[in-house]
Amino acid sequence: MTTAEPNRPNDQPHAPKSDSARKPRVLVVDDDSIVLTSLKSLLTLEGDYEVFTFESPTAALNAVKDKPVDVAISDFLMPELNGLEFLGQLKKLYPDVPRILLTGYADKGNAIHAINDVGLFQYIEKPWDNDNLKMVLRNSLESRSLQLRLKHKLNELDDLLRRHDALSKRDDLIRQELKLAQQVQLNLFPASFPRENGYRFAAKYKPALEIGGDYYDVQQMPDGCLAVLVADATGHGIQAALSTSLLKFAFTSHLNKCRTPEEMLKGMNEILVQGLPENTFIAATVAVLDTNAHKALIVNAGLPHPFILRRNSGSVERIPVNGLFVGLDLPGGYSAGETVEVDFGRGDCLVLFSDGISEIENDAGEFFGDLGLVPTLTERINDPVEKIVEALHDAALAHKGRSYSPDDITIVGIETER
Repeated sequence: MTTAEPNRPNDQPHAPKSDSARKPRVLVVDDDSIVLTSLKSLLTLEGDYEVFTFESPTAALNAVKDKPVDVAISDFLMPELNGLEFLGQLKKLYPDVPRILLTGYADKGNAIHAINDVGLFQYIEKPWDNDNLKMVLRNSLESRSLQLRLKHKLNELDDLLRRHDALSKRDDLIRQELKLAQQVQLNLFPASFPRENGYRFAAKYKPALEIGGDYYDVQQMPDGCLAVLVADATGHGIQAALSTSLLKFAFTSHLNKCRTPEEMLKGMNEILVQGLPENTFIAATVAVLDTNAHKALIVNAGLPHPFILRRNSGSVERIPVNGLFVGLDLPGGYSAGETVEVDFGRGDCLVLFSDGISEIENDAGEFFGDLGLVPTLTERINDPVEKIVEALHDAALAHKGRSYSPDDITIVGIETER
């Protein structure tokens, strides 16, 4: 992933430069020279960074006015300015630069209360773990680079749309841009699904416009489990679609360090809070599938309840699991909600979907989710997973009335071996 040149004050966001342009610049401020020496050695010997160290926060602020940095690490207790005051001043100069606070255990409460004021990317307690610090540093640079790319692309596309409204002759250009954006978004989706112990996957994605805000993914975890995501960004069109690229990064970046869907959603929320456009949130269902034990742990953050089709008994069961949207910056921290464990019997089929299916209305104002969802799944219970997904999509569209307002549609089916 490329690293961006920091913005100077009042500059418009621009596309990040390539990694070959220069090393990422890391500013470290601490009144303890031993800490500075230790961090500089760690980051220069074990990371490809250009490190600038200062014992004086005032001197550091003066220096970055002439030589911007890509990320800042600051101690909390310092004589001239404490770490939060220093990072607050740095935020005024360079709002997009990620800020990381080093704090002792006794100062942890102050750091937590001031996170929103200063806009910390993260705080790290002393004594720090070297691997954790390097991981936080990498994530902060990747998150910033992605945010700048999103802002840059939003500005580009918004400008194109404004020109389209004023100059109809630019229609062809805008169609080309939207087609390109559509192709970029489609490339985020998995090209194929894993085949583990007889489990089979099928998916259907249909955006309401050229590009949409729904997303799904299936990824292998280090312990052999499969992580499944279905998500829906608020809104439609360009802004919602661009949010899906950040969503993919947030999902895949936690595969190696989280074991449960609750941990994954909490980790995803930390990234999404930093990078999502204002007033944009994500509804999501995350399932961690153990194909050896034939179990799945499911957390649902605002999407319709999943269903499991029990083929031995011929029943269709709703899985009542609820939770909060991700992308929420809550004072007490994000809680992913309840986790439900689901056992898979032979031939059972789990169906996850966005509200673009369940909230399709007919002319009488009746939702497909209330009238047609369970009957369709019951009628198709013995079909292969691919046909179940397709039949659910077709039945929902057949239910729509003349006043139907389209939404993005996403369905993912997971079937065990019969």
